[in-house]
Amino acid sequence: MTSRTPMGVQQRPPQRTLSNSSLSTPRPSTQQRTLSQQHIPSSPVRREPGDQASDSGDAPPGRHGIGTPRRGASRLRLELSNEAVSHLQIAVESPQSMTSARALTLGGDGTVDGANSPALSRVSHQENNTNNPPLPMPKRPRYQTSQKPVRPKESPSPTVGGKKDGRPKPYTVEIPPDAPRLAQTKRNEPTNGDLFGKALFSGYGDFFPWSGNHFEDEWSTESITKGTWEKPSSTESSPARLAILPALKQKNGLSALSTIYMGVLNQRRQRGQITAPSTFKPPPRVTLTDTKREVWLKDLANPATSLRRLSRTIPHGVRGRVLLDQCLNKRVPTERAVWLAKCVGANEIRAFKRKGVNGAVVMGGEAKWSRDWTGFVEQFIDSVTSAVHDADWKSKVTYAIRLASNLYWEQLLDREHYLEWMTAGLESSTTGRLPMWILIVRIYWSDLLRSRKHGKRLVYGFLLHLKSLYDDPDRDVFTQLSNQLSSILRTLIQSHPESFVCPLDWSKYRETLKSVLPVEDQVAQRAYSGINARNAFLAITGSAYTPAGKQQLVRLLDSTFRRFVEPDLATKCWEMSDDKSIITRTLVEWATSAYRPGLSKIYVAASLLRSWASMARFEATPSVLEVIDGVDTHDAGRKNQFYLLVSELVRNGSFSIPYYLQWLIARGGFHGASDVDPDDGPCATRLLIEMPIHCFPKKWRNERSNLLRRAGGYSTESEEIDLSNAIKCVDHTLGLPLPTDDPLFQRKPLPLRKLLVRIRKSSRACKASIGCHLRDAVARQVSADGSPPTMLALFMSARAILETAEDFAMLSDTIRACSKASEPSILAACADTVNAHLPIFLGMGSAVEVFQQLCERLRIIVQQGVLARPLLASISCLANRLPDQDELAGQLGQQLLQCDRSSAIDACSPVSDNMITQSQGAEGEISDEIDKLLANGNSIDHPTMNRLFRTLVPRLEVGWAKLDESRRVFASLLTKMRVFDPLHFDKLMTDWVSHVSSMDSRPKLLDLYPLLLTAGCLNITVLLHASNISPAMVSQGVKGSGRVPQPYFQELLDLLLAKMPKSNTLTVEEEYQFTVHQQSAQHDDPAMFLSLIRSAIVEYISMRDVPDKGHLPLEDPKLRWMLTEGLRYLVTVDPAAVSESLSINNLPDGCGEFLSSLSTRLLLPDNGEEVQTTFDQILGLANELTLPFCQLKLNLDLSMNQGNPTETDESVDTGDASTSRFELFATAMDRAIEANNIIWTSMLPCLSTDIAHHLRSLAYSRFLGLVPSLKSVSSIEGTSEYRIHMAENLIGVIEAISAGQPSPKTSQLSILAVEKLVDLGEIIASREHKELLMAVLNHWLPALLRLIILQGLARENATLGAPSSAGPGGKLSLVIVNCEARARAFLALCNLLLILQCLPPEVSGALSQQVFDVAVVLVDALPDDLRQQCARNVLLLPGMMAGLNVSSDPRLYYLLSTPQPAMADNLVLAHKDKPGTLHGSGGRGMGAMYGIGPSTSHKLSPFLMRRWEMLNESTPNVGENDTSLSLGLFEAIKIQ
Repeated sequence: MTSRTPMGVQQRPPQRTLSNSSLSTPRPSTQQRTLSQQHIPSSPVRREPGDQASDSGDAPPGRHGIGTPRRGASRLRLELSNEAVSHLQIAVESPQSMTSARALTLGGDGTVDGANSPALSRVSHQENNTNNPPLPMPKRPRYQTSQKPVRPKESPSPTVGGKKDGRPKPYTVEIPPDAPRLAQTKRNEPTNGDLFGKALFSGYGDFFPWSGNHFEDEWSTESITKGTWEKPSSTESSPARLAILPALKQKNGLSALSTIYMGVLNQRRQRGQITAPSTFKPPPRVTLTDTKREVWLKDLANPATSLRRLSRTIPHGVRGRVLLDQCLNKRVPTERAVWLAKCVGANEIRAFKRKGVNGAVVMGGEAKWSRDWTGFVEQFIDSVTSAVHDADWKSKVTYAIRLASNLYWEQLLDREHYLEWMTAGLESSTTGRLPMWILIVRIYWSDLLRSRKHGKRLVYGFLLHLKSLYDDPDRDVFTQLSNQLSSILRTLIQSHPESFVCPLDWSKYRETLKSVLPVEDQVAQRAYSGINARNAFLAITGSAYTPAGKQQLVRLLDSTFRRFVEPDLATKCWEMSDDKSIITRTLVEWATSAYRPGLSKIYVAASLLRSWASMARFEATPSVLEVIDGVDTHDAGRKNQFYLLVSELVRNGSFSIPYYLQWLIARGGFHGASDVDPDDGPCATRLLIEMPIHCFPKKWRNERSNLLRRAGGYSTESEEIDLSNAIKCVDHTLGLPLPTDDPLFQRKPLPLRKLLVRIRKSSRACKASIGCHLRDAVARQVSADGSPPTMLALFMSARAILETAEDFAMLSDTIRACSKASEPSILAACADTVNAHLPIFLGMGSAVEVFQQLCERLRIIVQQGVLARPLLASISCLANRLPDQDELAGQLGQQLLQCDRSSAIDACSPVSDNMITQSQGAEGEISDEIDKLLANGNSIDHPTMNRLFRTLVPRLEVGWAKLDESRRVFASLLTKMRVFDPLHFDKLMTDWVSHVSSMDSRPKLLDLYPLLLTAGCLNITVLLHASNISPAMVSQGVKGSGRVPQPYFQELLDLLLAKMPKSNTLTVEEEYQFTVHQQSAQHDDPAMFLSLIRSAIVEYISMRDVPDKGHLPLEDPKLRWMLTEGLRYLVTVDPAAVSESLSINNLPDGCGEFLSSLSTRLLLPDNGEEVQTTFDQILGLANELTLPFCQLKLNLDLSMNQGNPTETDESVDTGDASTSRFELFATAMDRAIEANNIIWTSMLPCLSTDIAHHLRSLAYSRFLGLVPSLKSVSSIEGTSEYRIHMAENLIGVIEAISAGQPSPKTSQLSILAVEKLVDLGEIIASREHKELLMAVLNHWLPALLRLIILQGLARENATLGAPSSAGPGGKLSLVIVNCEARARAFLALCNLLLILQCLPPEVSGALSQQVFDVAVVLVDALPDDLRQQCARNVLLLPGMMAGLNVSSDPRLYYLLSTPQPAMADNLVLAHKDKPGTLHGSGGRGMGAMYGIGPSTSHKLSPFLMRRWEMLNESTPNVGENDTSLSLGLFEAIKIQ
């Protein structure tokens, strides 16, 4: 045994041990050491941590400051040296003796190198003897070996203390330290062969200790005489010196030497290169019992257990969700859990390749397995995060998230599926789980935001939750969560603003985002403004031109026709423009326009002007007078509306009388009687007479009188006398007290009917005075006598006068006064009055106030026990029409139903006593049965109700034919029966009304329908819905009857539009209630009323040519005028619905002419119906007030089956009248654009689909024809201002048309537009024509981008189905073509993006960002397969070579949602090509002689890293080439 370390292995530092106390040795001097002072190295197992430090402290410093370790020796040698130390002198051998293999090796400075020297011999000697110093020796050359030192096998440390072992130790051969160390093997050397060469496997070169079996140990005569040498090789014929030396002596000797060395290295590399195929296999899986599997999993969780040992037996069945759960439950370290997942995944994936299928199926199987595995991970995270009630929930969630993130970053998951799961989970998360999703998303923040597909969903998911938190009534509870979301969004808008670019979603959440941004944060505010501007650029607003404040104000005012007046209407209108005079003039023009029906607009305008005067102290008089001055003197209707408006303004103090008088004086005052003529006088001067005189102060009355004297001697005294006589006449007619000395007191009162005619012809001043007098008179009567018996008659007469005078302000005050009465009949009349003029009272703002007063009076009357069904019915009907009164209307309806059930319904007429007598007949039995059912309170089943209904209706029809009072009896019985089941009863009435419409012979509808409506058994909604039938059925019913039918729809239209004539059927109150139903038909259900108008027109056209048809209602000019006014209201409310309902394509032939004349009357109220209009006139008449009517006229004219007669001379004979009309309109459109008339574009969105398609196609082709190109258009034409102006206006037309059309038909992007985009890119890239380049950058490219937005912006993503699901002309082909064009446009935009990047920023401006944003809009609608195809065409993907056709721009990677290639993705595999020809003798040289051939070419192919097989401990047996990446790919060389 020896303690010497093997050669080439670094010696372990010695360990200090305690010396035996029984060994007493003298202390040596500092220059001398004994062997007993050298410490014996201890066993590595027992080595303490502090031993090395103690050793280093006592060791003497060696070369370079490194301490020299102490020499070790065997135990016997130490003991012998300890005994002989006292009398033996240590001798130093001579320098000659050091040449032996056992000699000490000296360092460069003469010291002993203890690290490489063997231990001392048995005779101890002294290291530094001063008596006999060693001779200086030269440096011995060192043999440098490349082998790695082998750790020595240390001998166990000797036991200190105890009995000494005196037995001698055997001699051990000491290996020289300079012997080269080679790799040892256990190969058995053959007995016959080159024994000298086989000696290399002994472990040390050129040193073989005697063993008796070695070649050198055998002595023979030859070995004694000649020695032992290596036999020459059979392949070497001569020494290399003869071949190499001449070449080295040449001039290129250095190159020759380099070639020799290269050849040697090449041969060495080829002979040592690993050529064996890869033997890598994932760790095998075996079937284990449950116990062994648990043990194995516990060993896996133990970090002390080697993975190489565990790789022998991977348990079968641990896969998928089970694997994840086991790792969670056993708390397997994350790195080891990932290792197990790789082992299982590698085996699963290799299983697909062993099935013998083709490559495509294998790849599909691998992808499916990867998606399934990703799904398991997603389910694992969901289940762990959902188990919030577990005790160690936090640690489990932390482990699950950490394990999933490690799997993700190791690329062991389907990243697309995983990111999609995260974004979907964030979007659909509840508020309780939202913090957990935020935590998960923040881990993958960078990858999500590098993708457009996921980044947009991420930011709008945050915005969705933020909006829901702010809308939550308990938002105070979620303050911390909302603050966290706000902080995240503030960061995102600054770092990733491109993810917020989505015009459809931005409009929903921009206000929420703006509310959470601090005002003082200027960076965030600028980022928000930039994002808002980018989304506004991409949004389709309906017109390329921003609507002026005037047009927006008119739209806002028109909304008062559709719904009630909003409380903040005055504020909205006031903030519409900074120029308040324009707002005032627009309001006055709207209130007095003939294109707006009714009088409610006047009271709305008066209310707004009063609000502005009090809110901003604005003086409206100058603006009003400016509009009045432009009124036509022959426009009587508009002048009367001006007089009414100014009268109301004077009453509420919004019109300045002194300013008006000064204005008149400044204009020159009056010049004659013509200035105040009631028919032909100017409106501005006649206004002085029409203004209410009682509102003038005394001072200004005198001034008024002085001015009027110059108007042809107009006498104000006579005017005052006339006003006084008019008031007296009214009092006398109403029965109000007159002075006894008054001449009228002795005369007979003027009938009310004649009085109303005179009042209608009176001036506005007279009407205002009468109205003010009546208000005061009625108020005095109510306050003096409470509710006298004549009060109801007085109220009804006063109501008739005020309605005739159109003084609804005084009528409102009168109703307020009468609402304090205690008589239910008066209160019911007040409710009916408000209901009949509800739009006017809503415009004044008094409807709700009066309704609340009436409800309070009803409550008091009911508490008194008075049965007031008429009052309850009137208030309930009013509540159903008032805004925001749905709940109260339901309560009133229930009370009315209960009242009808509790008592029999009495007819509200003077003939109710006769009803009892008539009910004693056959009808009495039915009445008694209904009364019994009402008394019992039970419901009627449907068969019983059907039986009673079929019994009553025929008798009602008989009474209708006889026109007797039995109609009222049966109407009362039907009303009683409706109480039991209103829904089923209305169905029965609908069927009966449909039966009436098909009757060939019947009485007039006027004799029955008003009675049924006022009685309550027939609803106006039922009446209209029964008339909603298709035009084809109406025409077929007229022509297929065989007899001359009666005009039902025309008669019903006349009934609902015309004023109720005097009849013996209805009472005065019932007639007034019927007017409420008339108003309700138009205002509450305009769609059904429009269907009735369409059916009446079709019926009229179908019956017009029928012989013996008689007089048709629509032939009456009066009814046509009322129809025009009714359509005027419907067009103002919803012009699109009117255009669609009255479209000629939906109506039978022959209706076009009638509708054209009707639309002309709507557009030109002062002209006749026979006036023909051209497209130029229609576009010229277009303004803010006439837009809806121009739209209807344009829609009808473009839909005509033949061209306009007035335009036939201008039309081109193409054989297609429709095409000719569109060409005529295009010409008119060009003229309007040249005249800068663009307001007509606002009516284009509401055109019919076919017309819009033709116009859009026409404008589209004209625009593309104007776009410049290097192929066809010269630079001069491309820079023409006319062409640029025309193109921009055509874009405005296309946008206006596209805004109102459905998405699938407006989002078709053509290939021609893509080609034009490519042409503009070529112009920018060429940079030859500077002027053309600037024109393209400033005008043409922005216009074309706008066109792409209009044509390519899809409101929903296009979805592709199976190719076999649709034919060649099906919808699927259309969608595919659309997606293909969108993809090509996206590629062209990417090219433009790269071209603009090369331009200076001051030249390109903001175009790069606009191009990028348009590309964002296009790529959002692309399906995944087309997005991937675009990525392959434009991006530098893994495995591709860089070129001119691909780019690595990060913006393109973001757009296509493609991850940027990592370093590992750029790996390629080099394939060497075999040389095609052999080298001749001329090509042979030094390189050929030494194995260096010509360079070979390589073919590169992408190399795919198998992430699942990247295992560090794959198998317990280490082979030559068993790594996951084959060593042959790197041309690795074996180390010897």
